[in-house]
Amino acid sequence: MVGKHNYLISKTHLSWINIIAGISNQGNFFYSINRGKVTASVIKWFLIKLITHLNSVDKTWRLNTIIMLDNAAYHRSLLKDNWLTELKIPVMFVGPYHFKLSPIELYFNYIKGFNL
Repeated sequence: MVGKHNYLISKTHLSWINIIAGISNQGNFFYSINRGKVTASVIKWFLIKLITHLNSVDKTWRLNTIIMLDNAAYHRSLLKDNWLTELKIPVMFVGPYHFKLSPIELYFNYIKGFNL
């Protein structure tokens, strides 16, 4: 309904939800809201959808794009599996516990500040 907000009754429900997201330097926001635990396969499916979208918009996106990941174990496992290399995904890892260096954290802080 227009003008109405969606609110959860209890924030305990938020533990069931995870948000995987990315933001471009033009302000485009790409996200997936999932129920359950984040694993390497969940991240892989998000990246497959993201790559499919980026390819549909601009086939040369790899020339001017870097996908920034934190050092979560599920991100590192994608690199260990050579999956990122095989798909020629340009990746940069943010140092451990350097959340302020990741632009997406600004969105997460905003989202977490409100009742979903």
